[in-house]
Amino acid sequence: MNDTLELAGVALAALLSENMVLVSCMGIGTHQESFTESREAIRTGLCLTLVMILGGLGGWLLNFLILIRFGLVHFQVLAFALLIPGLVAGLRKFFKACIPELSRRVDKNLASISTNCAALGSALLISQRSYSLGSALIFAFCGGIGATLALASFASLQKEVDLNRCPKAFRGVPIQLITAGLMAMALVGYYGLYLG
Repeated sequence: MNDTLELAGVALAALLSENMVLVSCMGIGTHQESFTESREAIRTGLCLTLVMILGGLGGWLLNFLILIRFGLVHFQVLAFALLIPGLVAGLRKFFKACIPELSRRVDKNLASISTNCAALGSALLISQRSYSLGSALIFAFCGGIGATLALASFASLQKEVDLNRCPKAFRGVPIQLITAGLMAMALVGYYGLYLG
């Protein structure tokens, strides 16, 4: 029962109170189309989710099987900073060789993930919090889904709201930052949520 509650708490934290894009300000380094087109936002979010899951798994194995065992914990950031782009490069080659149609559609999205802070940040948070393997995978999966929802919501808001009706000083980036801030404030209400 306690394990289930712990996993549910990790999942809710990754989805809501520690959203990688809105609350932690990670994952915003994606290409511009992810913030304006819903389809691109979903593609980028799903690519980010896949990389976060693989990065969480690889980071957990690397941390607990090599770095901690051999006393190399001070190399965590360097190891994860090399792991994530390596995973992205491997995924791009795999998709290009095995699934060329999918590669054609998501290659630009996947390429932008190699410099995305959310994938590296999730691996670092998993190691710093000493999550079990199950909790690590749940955190990475739910963190990716939360980032996907944030990107898709922001892109949908961009299309729905007539940004030309706002005052001239707020047009463009200022109104986008205000919108992102309001979305983040909506999630801050979940910050103290605890299942215990």
